[in-house]
Amino acid sequence: MLKLIPEWAYNYEEYWNTIRSRNLWFIQIRYAAFLMLVAMFTIAIYIFELSLTKVQIYWSIGISISILFYNILLHAFRSKLKCTPGEFNPLHYSLIQMVLDLIALTLIIYFSGSIETPLYMLYIFHMIIGSLILPVRVIFVLATGMILIFSSIVVLEFFGTIPHYHIKEIYSSENVHNVRFILSSLGIFIFTIYTSVGITSRIAKRLYKREQQLKETLEELNKAEEAKQKYIMAVVHEIKSPIVAAQSIVELVKSGYVGKISDKIEEKLARTITRTDEALTLINNILRISKLKLLGEVTFEKVDIFNLIKMSIDQQSELIQSKKIKYKIQDLRTINEEVDCDDADIVICAFGLAARITRNVMQLAKEEGIKVGLLRPITLWPFPTDAIAAVVDKTDKIMSLELNAGQMVEDVRLAVNGKKQVHFYGRTGGNIPTQQEILDEIKRVLGKEVSDA
Repeated sequence: MLKLIPEWAYNYEEYWNTIRSRNLWFIQIRYAAFLMLVAMFTIAIYIFELSLTKVQIYWSIGISISILFYNILLHAFRSKLKCTPGEFNPLHYSLIQMVLDLIALTLIIYFSGSIETPLYMLYIFHMIIGSLILPVRVIFVLATGMILIFSSIVVLEFFGTIPHYHIKEIYSSENVHNVRFILSSLGIFIFTIYTSVGITSRIAKRLYKREQQLKETLEELNKAEEAKQKYIMAVVHEIKSPIVAAQSIVELVKSGYVGKISDKIEEKLARTITRTDEALTLINNILRISKLKLLGEVTFEKVDIFNLIKMSIDQQSELIQSKKIKYKIQDLRTINEEVDCDDADIVICAFGLAARITRNVMQLAKEEGIKVGLLRPITLWPFPTDAIAAVVDKTDKIMSLELNAGQMVEDVRLAVNGKKQVHFYGRTGGNIPTQQEILDEIKRVLGKEVSDA
């Protein structure tokens, strides 16, 4: 098997991934090239009305179909390739693509005028693409072979050994017998090919090596991070042991194991235990972070925000007391305002401005002999499901009143659990319903007559 892989790339995964992606890119370009050939052929015949011979027409069609055919085969075979050095791999696959494309391009150039057609400049584009994939020595061999074949065609046309296909509508005179034109064109072409291949190959090789160096640096950083986390875990464990021991001794003293202690000392010991608990919590959190970075071990813990806030304030209790600051912590998440819900004809579930309007509506309804209750959730998350479920047995009707499209009504229905029908009345776009409009909606829900006024 032809050796194409550089020594530095044998165990370099990124190199193989790049080659595979560029092979796919090569295939996609070839599909575009086929469409371009079809378009050029159609334009040449039907728009520019070029006088092509039958040989040129048949060969143009055959070359286009062949490009599409072998491109489909290459595309289908691509997924079966393995990146195994010493066996058929993506680099050999790239080489086959290059050779097939050079053959097809050479035939297209020959039947469109060879040295006279500007299409031979596509060789340069082709060599640049190949330089991004294949090793330097291989692409130089391909470039040299391509130059020899193209030059041979030009020389054979010059001596009349093979026919020259001149397109008179584009080229006013045949330059295939013009020695100066041939030498100057071939000279510039050869110089451009070798220069392009040399520069592109050098850049591509440097990029590959830079990528490999970057990957090796990242691997070293990961190893250093792993060593650091192991060291942190070891140190933290060493710190944790004496703290646990000290806390145990303090708890023994506080429990009266060595004799009765005064209230003041007991208070100091309680604070000491609290501080050691905080230290142990901090140590456990450091260990969790280290495990996450080292092992990717993710743990989930349910956190009560109220207890978290309370713990933070308790940690500053001495400072708060020294400043003679009085404070009160109250969890309002479990408290919901419930007004006149017992034996109500209908209970309105509302929050914010809608709840304020409902208070006035309740008074208007009372004057008309309708008993309206109000349940105002203090928080919408967590949703007061239990509070709403408790109201279900106290009323016949429940209505969700909202100044939106009904973001809360589904939660209310879930809380009611199908025991009662939940009605909805809402407004959007900043439109606020009047007290009378809400009262009229209540009457409709209750099946009472609504006045037109």
